[in-house]
Amino acid sequence: MFSVLPLFLFLLLSLPHPCLATSVSLAWDPSPDTDIAGYRVYYQANSSGLPFQGTGAAEGNAPVDGGTLTVASISGLDPANSYYFAVTAYNSAGTESVYSNIVQVPETLPPLVSVTSPAENTPVATNLVICAAAADNVGIAKVQFLVNGAQVHETSAAPYTYTWNAAALPAGSYAISARAVDLSGNEAVSKAVNVSVVGDAISPTVSLAVPPSDAKVGGTISVSASASDNLGVSRLELSIDGTLLLSSNQNPVSYVWNTASFANGTHVISVRAYDAAGNSGVASATVLVDNGTGQTDSTPPPASTSTSTSTATSPLTLADAQFALQIASGQQGPTLDQMQRLDVAPYVNGQPQPNGKVDTGDVVVILAKLTGKL
Repeated sequence: MFSVLPLFLFLLLSLPHPCLATSVSLAWDPSPDTDIAGYRVYYQANSSGLPFQGTGAAEGNAPVDGGTLTVASISGLDPANSYYFAVTAYNSAGTESVYSNIVQVPETLPPLVSVTSPAENTPVATNLVICAAAADNVGIAKVQFLVNGAQVHETSAAPYTYTWNAAALPAGSYAISARAVDLSGNEAVSKAVNVSVVGDAISPTVSLAVPPSDAKVGGTISVSASASDNLGVSRLELSIDGTLLLSSNQNPVSYVWNTASFANGTHVISVRAYDAAGNSGVASATVLVDNGTGQTDSTPPPASTSTSTSTATSPLTLADAQFALQIASGQQGPTLDQMQRLDVAPYVNGQPQPNGKVDTGDVVVILAKLTGKL
């Protein structure tokens, strides 16, 4: 008697062919029956409902007779459709087995994608908004933006846009394209649009406002600086004697310098500005510090080992409170001398108890001392 045990079907390969037709290669386990006359391949588009009654394949409508072979290819299928396949066996009397397991082949139609903006040969100096259009019969899963073939951004939300920052790139031609991936995993890459990056070789110009070089300064002084650039300033850094004290993305910047932590004599204040391309410009000024301690050279005095001693010889001022607040908020970092001077909290039994950091507690103690509450 002919067996009705189901066969097991495998999908070997599914490929889109020229002219957007799809070919599917199948294989299955042979039937254990000795009286096998052949096998039939059933297919159907977009539905797994039985019986399969597919049409349109180059091999004919379902079922397709495969003879006694256990492999078959079904070609000429519409790549916009998802197809379901099953196999049966039949004997010399024409008796046919039940369907094998069902194999699904997703649609293979690639999406349509294009770069809609910018136009070919657009010049780029800083930022460029890139726009892409994508469409697919089953839906777009994601769009990836490519520059010279390398992915720079990915989005799943329409409209598909990306702001490309080209300010730091060297001058030259760059190819912009978009890759779309549909919900079935099919993908396509658009035609590239070539743009011309101008490049930036111009350094920022820095303006530094400090007391005149021939003026003596003491206590606290205000230092301010600003910068200009053809494409924009990204960062300003202020240093005294080569030590970085302030780094900010604000323009202009101001800084309250407590000269009491520095030796009498000449000191160099410098401000360096950077643009997005990494170009930098600098301005410097030399000032003469005279805090009245008798020192006239620029060699720093030995570091104080006691916060209370430093505080006693140089009383805390409102500028110290402002400086401590800048440190506590992360706007700048203190030197060793400044740490020893401003680290006065917690304040216990009339004495500072330094805890190795300058924070808002130190600001509160300094203000309390200035107002006579400590």
